[in-house]
Amino acid sequence: MIRVVITQLILFAAPFIFYFAYRLATTGATGAAIRDLNKALFSLIIVGGCLVIAGFVYFALVGRHTEGRYIPAQYIDGKLIPGHYEADP
Repeated sequence: MIRVVITQLILFAAPFIFYFAYRLATTGATGAAIRDLNKALFSLIIVGGCLVIAGFVYFALVGRHTEGRYIPAQYIDGKLIPGHYEADP
């Protein structure tokens, strides 16, 4: 679950990171000031939100197959058997 949350945070922050990297590369350190962010803030939020939605859709469609009954991890004969899903009969 934490992987999904971190992925979504990275997807939301990516447009801001790329925008500041672009500003830094084109105008130098003084040109990438926070005060100039107001012009692009709405667009960056929209793009970040769209990336988050796309990430949720990706995890919903391509995520692990979770149908059936979950069997938790167990120790059997000194060996750790990882948790898994079994198909319902």
